[in-house]
Amino acid sequence: MVFRSRSRHNAFVDFADAAAHNEEVFRSINERIEEGAKKHGVEQLLPFHCECATEACLETIELPPAEYDRIASHRTRFVVVPGHEESSVETVVESHSAYLVVEKTGEARAEIEREHPRPRHQR
Repeated sequence: MVFRSRSRHNAFVDFADAAAHNEEVFRSINERIEEGAKKHGVEQLLPFHCECATEACLETIELPPAEYDRIASHRTRFVVVPGHEESSVETVVESHSAYLVVEKTGEARAEIEREHPRPRHQR
């Protein structure tokens, strides 16, 4: 019994690690979009990639660059399309008609804090 429990725990930790990695890849792409917008003074809606845990997700969310910056300034918060949230590794902290803001919890949060520190983030 202990082995099965540990095995499930390891599978969850692996999922949390993979989810954190996928979201960081999407975050990196979105930060490049945001940096380009700042450089060129763009303030209108831009298509940012959904930062969900699904590696194959290609959906976008239209946001003003300043709004994306506000969300991304929190290291453990990500913007996702409604329905793409993963309750086992994150909590919805804001709900909007076109997107949700989720905050990582548990092992996924620890993975981000441990492996992906970024100076721009407030928390």
